[in-house]
Amino acid sequence: MRRLFLILVSVILPASIVGAYTIFSLPTEIEKQIVVLNYEHKGEFDYTAYLHGSYLFDDIPPPDTSPEILKNPPSKGKYPIEIIQRIGMTFTYQFVPDEPVTNISEEVEVKAVLDKPATGQEEVVLVPKTTQTGAFTVYFWLDANELASSSTIFIKADVYTTVETDTGPMFESFTQRLGIQAQGPLLEIDNDLTGTEQASFGELNYEQIGNFDYFVRLKARSPFGMIVLRPPTPLPLPSPPPLLPSSKTLGLGEPLLFKLLDRMDVTFSYHFEPDRPVSQIAEEVEINAVLENPGVWSKTFVLVPPTKKNGDFTVTFPLDIDSFNHFNDMFRTIEGEIGAPAPHDLTIKADVHTVAQTPFGPIDEESSWALTTPLEGSTLEWEEVPVESEPGTIEMSTMVPNPEKFIWLSIRQIRSLSATIASIIFILFGYLLVQNVWFKPKKLAGIEEEALRARKKHKDVIIDIEELPEAKAIEMVVQLSSLDELIKVSDNLLKPVLHKAETHRHIYCVIDGLTRYQYISEA
Repeated sequence: MRRLFLILVSVILPASIVGAYTIFSLPTEIEKQIVVLNYEHKGEFDYTAYLHGSYLFDDIPPPDTSPEILKNPPSKGKYPIEIIQRIGMTFTYQFVPDEPVTNISEEVEVKAVLDKPATGQEEVVLVPKTTQTGAFTVYFWLDANELASSSTIFIKADVYTTVETDTGPMFESFTQRLGIQAQGPLLEIDNDLTGTEQASFGELNYEQIGNFDYFVRLKARSPFGMIVLRPPTPLPLPSPPPLLPSSKTLGLGEPLLFKLLDRMDVTFSYHFEPDRPVSQIAEEVEINAVLENPGVWSKTFVLVPPTKKNGDFTVTFPLDIDSFNHFNDMFRTIEGEIGAPAPHDLTIKADVHTVAQTPFGPIDEESSWALTTPLEGSTLEWEEVPVESEPGTIEMSTMVPNPEKFIWLSIRQIRSLSATIASIIFILFGYLLVQNVWFKPKKLAGIEEEALRARKKHKDVIIDIEELPEAKAIEMVVQLSSLDELIKVSDNLLKPVLHKAETHRHIYCVIDGLTRYQYISEA
């Protein structure tokens, strides 16, 4: 039994030592990232929209719905034929490109087309084909008597222009007409003296401008003498009534009618909010307008260039109706280039670069906020955006107790327990080792071991006695060669086996009347 315990403890001891080593190799503290500073970048867009005065908001009286009184058209130039000596005329032509070109040359011809009752239409060359360069003016005369012979006359100027561009020559034509009518004794000259045409060639946009002018010289015998008359001055176009400002202003989230908009004052406010004191807060803000077809293309326009700020700030910048018209023109131009309609989205984007010093290290971050509206339709629908914040943190490494648990015990507790168990097992191992080495029982002799085995095996049959009964004179003694044979005799006779231990020998016998069955084990 003692040896069995020693073997068992010998197996358990290495396991306890390995377990203790493994537990002691676990760290009692581990490195952990902890938040030492929280902060937020807060940005907010807002605006105030100023409108033109309108009947909608009761800024102007309702429109006059009474029938409009017809105005007399501007008068033509009317001159008595009898006192006209002659009429001098000029024709001026300009080719106006939107970007410089290499060379411009023209060929001009001016004719009078007369509609005579007797002979029909007749053309009279007033200015034969003439080559000109750049802007030019040609002069010619008209005979009043010849004009009076036709009920309707057209003065026609034909210009054929050649322009040298970077991509090669360009050819263009321009025609302008001026009507003259003989109405009884008067000669009437139309007041439409100027004509324009706009066109483009590749990326070159240009305008052609033609202008007739004339003067009428009267005869010396006229009641007014030999004077010169000029064309009547055309009536100026009536000026539209001035646009008065409205008393109504609109803010973020309210529907904004595009046609009533005069201007907007847009503001962007920024606030940096840490949960601990910081120093040397500085920002750089830039605000741009971004035109985009989401996911296809975008174009950026600077509204507020990069500007330095310190601490919390508010930036205000204007947007007027001309800006929105420009954005719409840009969209139409891009649509024409790509050949496909696109969503009209306008985004006002604020980018803020913030730098600050903290006890735990510097902050150097960029944040963005946006305000978006589609530019389609008659209403600007800005998305109502609340105060938006972008959170941030600063983290540091620190040593904290190891939170791992083993059978509900902490690292320190399991270390103490494992050391205690390993020590107890080691002491027990030493004790059993000493018991088995120094106090090992002496090995029994062969007959003693045999006697011990027999006593254990046949304890119900063998009886230990001090002295055997004396053998009688007539008693027969039968010597057997083994204890097993004696046991068989005992079983057959149902007699016990008597055992007497002597020095260096053991006597086993079974007595049956006058017969003694005996086995002697000697050293």
